[in-house]
Amino acid sequence: MGEILENSKISSRQAVFLMVTMIFATVILSVPAITVKHARQDAWISVGLATVAGLLIARLVTTLGLRFPERTLFEYPAEILGRWPGKLVGFFYIIWFLHINAGVIREYGEFLVTAFRPAPPLIVFNLMAVAIAAYTVRNGLEVFTRANEIFFPLTMGLIVITSIFASGETDIQRLLPVADVDAVSIFKGAMVPLAWFGEIVTIALVIPYLNRPRESHRAAVTSVLISGVVFMLVVANAIGIFGPDLIEAMVFPGLNKYRIVNLANFLGRFEALAMTAWVTAGFVKISIFYWATLLGVSQVLELKDYRSLVLPVGGVLMAMSMLDHPSALHLQHFEAQVFPFFALTFEAAIPLLLLITALVRGKGERLG
Repeated sequence: MGEILENSKISSRQAVFLMVTMIFATVILSVPAITVKHARQDAWISVGLATVAGLLIARLVTTLGLRFPERTLFEYPAEILGRWPGKLVGFFYIIWFLHINAGVIREYGEFLVTAFRPAPPLIVFNLMAVAIAAYTVRNGLEVFTRANEIFFPLTMGLIVITSIFASGETDIQRLLPVADVDAVSIFKGAMVPLAWFGEIVTIALVIPYLNRPRESHRAAVTSVLISGVVFMLVVANAIGIFGPDLIEAMVFPGLNKYRIVNLANFLGRFEALAMTAWVTAGFVKISIFYWATLLGVSQVLELKDYRSLVLPVGGVLMAMSMLDHPSALHLQHFEAQVFPFFALTFEAAIPLLLLITALVRGKGERLG
């Protein structure tokens, strides 16, 4: 492990807050529209299926991680597969975290450009996100975990409160008839949220830093369950307000929902508060994946410290956030058509192969 994180320790509760923020920060932005496009008013069923599958991924990655409780996902592939094949797997995960984070940075930049009219150029928002995250990760896992512990209740509370107040605009008829689309469409609708829930694979990097590694099973499962249940309520609420046709045409349905919320006609709209919560959660997610990349590079290259890598990796993230996706439309297409298969390869397929290989070769110990 890099020396800067050698003494970092976080609790299971902090890990749950961190993982839920990581999943929810982006799944709530554009995924509702993609899921509704496939499953229509049955999108909430798709989210339920994705949650169940996400729980299986959570169990898979923690079972694998607990065989090597002192090592991370960047380290134990070398013990399972051999030094160089294992390092190659670690390198692929570094690339994966870079690509995901570049997409998150770009999505939040596009979100802010959409929300603010007139708005600064996209590059300004992206640069601000990378700069704040760079400062955060340089201070280590414990620092942004503790910061997230403060903001997490505010973010989740806001989601619940605004959903309650928006219920006055809800028409239950828009959720009917139930199971009106075919099973294939519901399954297609589940693939995209599953890719986001599958990001729970990141807990495989956190296990060595937990106060009680044995609790990682419960932490991972709790994180996915909270994310799935709340997201199901958000999707059902949005469908009840706008209907599937309008949601399908929206880029950020959640933003439009907050714009209609008005508390007793005198507190004004929640839009500014909602955006503050979302942007804060977005910075936490960017920091998590930034930290994961730095950790990966330092462990695959067997470096003692990653602080010297913070600026170079930030430069790479900045460039990728602008170049990976030529336009917002390209980003939306990637999220809907490519990302689920790209993500699930690293979230489920590779961990499953690693676990099977570890079991066959008798590698690791059974801790949980």
